[in-house]
Amino acid sequence: MNSRFKGTSARVLIAAVIASLLLAACAPSVKVRSDTDPGVNMSSFKTYNFFSQLGVEGENYSNLLGQHFRDAIGDQMNSRKFSVSGSPDLRINVSIGAQDKVKVNTYQDPYVYGGYYGRHGYGYHGSPWGYGGTRTTVHQYTEANVYIDMVDSSEHKLVWQGVATFTLSEKMQEQLRETVFTTVDKIFAEFPVPAPAAAN
Repeated sequence: MNSRFKGTSARVLIAAVIASLLLAACAPSVKVRSDTDPGVNMSSFKTYNFFSQLGVEGENYSNLLGQHFRDAIGDQMNSRKFSVSGSPDLRINVSIGAQDKVKVNTYQDPYVYGGYYGRHGYGYHGSPWGYGGTRTTVHQYTEANVYIDMVDSSEHKLVWQGVATFTLSEKMQEQLRETVFTTVDKIFAEFPVPAPAAAN
């Protein structure tokens, strides 16, 4: 193998590694936070239901997204021994916010050429040894926030809120029901009333 081929192979390998690291750094992750009214014991509530129109639903009609959330949250509440009621202790709402964002990454690339120089009228961009420089990438993405609110029906006040923040991808939108169930599961990991441990 000649030295030129070795150099080319090395550049390809390094470029592939850098690309892999960048993709890993940009991989979507879900960040969850929650807040509970300190004067409320969530275990004291026994029944629940949803607001007639969720924040994710259109005016005067439900939609598939709303139904996915109702199903996913219903599974979580039922697993914790809460019961659906026409006169519930808790009413639940779901809303979503989204914001377009831009992320700029700058990193060292040993094979990006820099300033112009050369001999006898011939030249190229690079360091005196032909290596070194920086590369900048711009990544546009949509950050989504899912809010699950629980309201004390008798007091008409918010007693618990769970929020999930993540980067929305095309795959998530194509697999909407799965995305909803996964997001709700992560949010309920923060819920003050744990689900009973599964029997062995």
